[in-house]
Amino acid sequence: MESRALGRLSNENSRSCATKERSESLLAKLARFYSVVGSRPDEPGALALMSQILAQSGSDEQIDGALTRCARECRYPIRLPDILQRMEGQEVPQLEAEGRKAWEVAVAFAEKWVRSDVNGSYVIDRGVRSSEPPKLTQRVLDSVRRSGGWRAYKCMTHEDYPFLQRRFLEEYAAWAAIEEVSAAKLLTEAPRLQLVAKPDAHETKGPTPRAKPAEVPPFKPKPIPSPLTDVQLRDRRAMLRQQAELLAAKKTRL
Repeated sequence: MESRALGRLSNENSRSCATKERSESLLAKLARFYSVVGSRPDEPGALALMSQILAQSGSDEQIDGALTRCARECRYPIRLPDILQRMEGQEVPQLEAEGRKAWEVAVAFAEKWVRSDVNGSYVIDRGVRSSEPPKLTQRVLDSVRRSGGWRAYKCMTHEDYPFLQRRFLEEYAAWAAIEEVSAAKLLTEAPRLQLVAKPDAHETKGPTPRAKPAEVPPFKPKPIPSPLTDVQLRDRRAMLRQQAELLAAKKTRL
């Protein structure tokens, strides 16, 4: 029993040592590969992790073939999914391969046939060329529109490339399913207005009573005062004289 346990332990140690040596060999190979193609991953430990995953995914011959295909086919930056998808036996499915080819066609089309008009919008224009631009499929046009429009493709930078490519491939893969969805299912019906019918004149009972006019009070002219008599005038003068004397006395006190 002890001999079997020791043998199993020694086999595991030997396999782990072999895996470690192979990962180190792949790490050196990836370092040489990125020194040639450029755009090496900046994250700490990224190459070491890539080497471990590649060591578990295929043989050295498969990895070498995938790296060679990446150097020929891929537009940088090259990352782990690009290498894995080009390993023999792990090729990209037909739909994904078609989407990647459509991506290359859309990018090349934008570089050649897309221009900015006077309003700042990016449109398809032949410019000074005598020939008309080629016709893109509706699937490509919709995928471009849903992933950002021609402006995003014409102004794409090196940093934008992987993100815009991913969005395009997602929209291209989902295009068939989107086209099967009816727009009528996504729209709600507007509320209908209900008209209230007016009562028929023949159905009303009796004539409609008229409103009584508002009652206006009669106009009453103000009476004209009669002229003062001589006695009233004398008394008025005496009263005014007394008031004047009182005001004069108050002023002298002040």
